[in-house]
Amino acid sequence: MEYIVGIDLGTTHCALAYSPVGRPRVRLFEIPQLVAPGEVAARTLLPSFLYLPGPGELPEAQRTLPWGSAEPVVGELARRLGARSPMRLVASSKSWICHGGVNRRSPILPWAAPDDAPHLSPFEASAQLLAHLRAAWDHAHPEAPLAEQEVVVTVPASFDGIARELTVEAARLAGLPRVRLIEEPQAALYDFLGAHDSELASLLGDARLALVVD
Repeated sequence: MEYIVGIDLGTTHCALAYSPVGRPRVRLFEIPQLVAPGEVAARTLLPSFLYLPGPGELPEAQRTLPWGSAEPVVGELARRLGARSPMRLVASSKSWICHGGVNRRSPILPWAAPDDAPHLSPFEASAQLLAHLRAAWDHAHPEAPLAEQEVVVTVPASFDGIARELTVEAARLAGLPRVRLIEEPQAALYDFLGAHDSELASLLGDARLALVVD
């Protein structure tokens, strides 16, 4: 294990940060993604959107990433294409994966798409986002694949037990057999403590409670 890696599997964007073990220096990872047909760029944020193209809509040459063909399309290009064809856009899978009123393993997204259109389950969509992050990391770090690092995934404090287990299982499906979950307010507090380590005494005084506002 060479790195500690944190993944924010967000409702609208995903992000990945990392630090070498024993040398705390957190960096954001630039995530390669399709930003236009046939055009790849690295961005600090990966929009949490998946686009399910129709037959012949995007030839393979227009959806090729450095590590292979994108199916479905993930990220910025998915967001752009989905703005024109919302019936093929999978969005807010994180919100759906904690929705107790639906079968989170059932292919229900895009929610308003006709029955004969392609669909994904919230579980599958989360796995696809994580798989993109893993593939992007592995391409940049072939000597230190993500599955062999210490990986932490943030989840909302409101996630129930089923949503947490589905997130862990989605990570396994994406090729990450071991991940730890941490609640987002706790992660935010840890980030504050780390960023202000040398001045905590003056900042906090004798305070014993912290309020985290998301």
